[in-house]
Amino acid sequence: MRWAALLLCTTALCATAACTIATGAPPDAAPCAPSRDFFVSDIYPRYFVPNQCGSSGCHSFDDGHGVLRLRTLQTPAPTPGLPLEAWDPSWRETYLSAIHLVRCDAPLESRLLTVPEGLGNLHPPGPVVLDRATAATLLETWVARP
Repeated sequence: MRWAALLLCTTALCATAACTIATGAPPDAAPCAPSRDFFVSDIYPRYFVPNQCGSSGCHSFDDGHGVLRLRTLQTPAPTPGLPLEAWDPSWRETYLSAIHLVRCDAPLESRLLTVPEGLGNLHPPGPVVLDRATAATLLETWVARP
């Protein structure tokens, strides 16, 4: 009976006021597909690995937090030029997860960089980017590559 009253009350409130659902931060302004080859050769080993992004409890696919989810890589890196569809699923899903946080129109404003630096949304353990200059250069180079 209490649930019915709560449902009736909620319905009445929604009917009299504009009900909105907070959907969180909007997606980055310019969706893009930065270089897959540079992701494999530089972004994963020089950004994700040293900053321990894929660690258990951080952004590991199995038990991580936040939007970014990194798979445990099951195979060696894909060869340069290999189509994304031919990549091992662990590499493909990691790349696809990462590019959702990249702005090709303004790489230094990408959530992939600003959040772990503590410049955007709260990053629970605090800033974790070990070398900001290298990270910034990596992101700028990544989006500039074909």
